[in-house]
Amino acid sequence: MENKDTFVKKLRSSGLRPTKQRLEICKVLYAREKTFHFTIEELSKILKKKSKKSISLATIYNTVEAFKKAGHIREILTNSSKSYYDTNIKSH
Repeated sequence: MENKDTFVKKLRSSGLRPTKQRLEICKVLYAREKTFHFTIEELSKILKKKSKKSISLATIYNTVEAFKKAGHIREILTNSSKSYYDTNIKSH
């Protein structure tokens, strides 16, 4: 389980300002016991249920993309041309 300071560092190391919306995204992605596999659409639905803040789809896409570029998230491409993301960045 990670805390707010860890989320702020992760966002800043990804070149992002730690806004309330981005901190909510971090909480959903990293404040959990197990790694998390997700699509952007699934993440958006989870955020709508869990967060009191309105988070645009563009903010979700941009945050996930910045995390991917910084090496905090791994993208998994499937044959169905759908991208899945994984918070476990270690090689399988």
